[in-house]
Amino acid sequence: MENNWTINQTKELFALVNKASLEQKGLRAAFEEMSARCGRSVNSVRNYYYSQLKMFELIPTLASDLGITVVKSSREQFELFKEDEIDDLMRKILIGKAKGTSVRSTIASIASSPKEALRLQNKYRSMVAHHKTKVTEIMNDLSKNGIEYFNPYTKEVGKGNNSGLNKLNEYISKLDDAEVGSFLNLLKKLI
Repeated sequence: MENNWTINQTKELFALVNKASLEQKGLRAAFEEMSARCGRSVNSVRNYYYSQLKMFELIPTLASDLGITVVKSSREQFELFKEDEIDDLMRKILIGKAKGTSVRSTIASIASSPKEALRLQNKYRSMVAHHKTKVTEIMNDLSKNGIEYFNPYTKEVGKGNNSGLNKLNEYISKLDDAEVGSFLNLLKKLI
């Protein structure tokens, strides 16, 4: 089937959305009905609707010129995280994971609703995937304060101890075999 939509199909789609809104049904009901009428997938109808809606927002007179009534979106305002909220979330999850608690369980204990839990989980995953520097800063801070934490990159628990012996062990573990040999020779000379 062709991907081109006619003006009449566009009008029909927006009329179905208006009808669904008046009947207090979700947009999906309108998309499913339009899908059945025009032989396109529900996802295709949804994508087309949102592309047209964006165009009507950019050119408000276009919808009225075509005789299309656009329903005001009831979508909630997107809520951004504050920096301290991100830090607090990451700390709680990294500490919880170090104690053997899953990410979801930790989030469930701090979220007030399933919707908030999903929002927090998505933020955690996004931070780990795209903000390694920030996550590493938080892990370093936990370590300096003697708090055990889970490292999501190495999948290991950081000891959170600031003793010199632990620092030395960490330093040596990062050396390759040749560097370890040189380091041990240096220690022998000092002893």
